[in-house]
Amino acid sequence: MKSETSPRCAEGATQEEAIMPNNTPDTTIVVTDAAGEPVGGPAAAALVLFRFSDAVDQRRPEAVAELFTEAALFRPGKAEHRGRAAIEAFYRGRLSDPRRTTRHLWANVEVRPVSDTEARIKAVLTNYAFEPEVSETDLQMRVGNVEGRCVAGPDGRWRFAEHLYERIFAVSLPLGAAAASTQGPKP
Repeated sequence: MKSETSPRCAEGATQEEAIMPNNTPDTTIVVTDAAGEPVGGPAAAALVLFRFSDAVDQRRPEAVAELFTEAALFRPGKAEHRGRAAIEAFYRGRLSDPRRTTRHLWANVEVRPVSDTEARIKAVLTNYAFEPEVSETDLQMRVGNVEGRCVAGPDGRWRFAEHLYERIFAVSLPLGAAAASTQGPKP
């Protein structure tokens, strides 16, 4: 079944192309038209959020870092990390325990174009994390606000220039005995 172009999608892109990651190891986002040519404009910047969460949830620190500009600012709370190398190092450390498992869910995503190559993003992030360092028996649920600035390079690929997270609240959710014993990477 062929998808129809949605007016909410980047111009010329199908709804599937604009929303669904292509499930390849490519870590950048390019919304393309039917001929495979990059299209978009600022609306395509929202896809950086989805690629970011996919890369974190799939435990790929190098892919996370590639979603940022060379001089990007990443602030996941109070600590600040500047540049791709620092962001990759942060995620390598954060993902060092193979049992750590996360899922990121986005809501209320808003993209405000500044120009054809810059956009401001706001969203609500709900993050579920099994972090043995925090608890062996509870799942951590965190809700917070993300504000960011994305820019498109000459190749049309959007990346974070800024990604700022402010936690609003966090709760621990007890895991059942069976669920707690099965946490960790799948074979």
